[in-house]
Order: sequence, then structure tokens, then C-alpha cells
Amino acid sequence: MNTQKIDVKGNCQMCKDRIEKTANGLDGVLLATWDQKSEELNLSFDSSKTSVDTISKTIAEVGHDTEKHKADLDVYNALPACCKYRD
Repeated sequence: MNTQKIDVKGNCQMCKDRIEKTANGLDGVLLATWDQKSEELNLSFDSSKTSVDTISKTIAEVGHDTEKHKADLDVYNALPACCKYRD
């Protein structure tokens, strides 16, 4: 088991739900919890089944920038207004 923290942008409870559901839905992720205040995603995962890069990319695909990947503008723009974190 591997544990790691990555930065994930977001604003609200809807963001938290989306980020955690996405990460926890990946094969190999044992636990993913996102802290709204620090914007950190705490991960526990099986590194033989997934990687931080894969997790980060998948989260970006649902609209949340990470320290490794930026969300596509169209996906970001489709987020609810309360979830918009870019200036």
C-alpha cells in the first residue's frame, strides 16, 4: 500500500463529493479523502494497480486541476458555478 497527498483544486462539498467519488472509483484506490480547506487529496492505493499520475489525470478529466494535470476548459466550464475555482 502506498500513501500520498496531491493538490487538487476545488471549492465546495459538491467538489469534495466529485473528487472523492472519482478517485475512490479507480481500481487500486483503497481510500481517497479531499480536504476542502487545504485542497489536498489524501490517497491510499495499491501501486501495482494504479499510480498517482493515473489518479491525477482521472480527476482532471472530471474538471479539477491537480498538481500534475489541468482540466480541459470545456469540462471545467460545465462544472456548477459554485465549483469554479479558476480566477
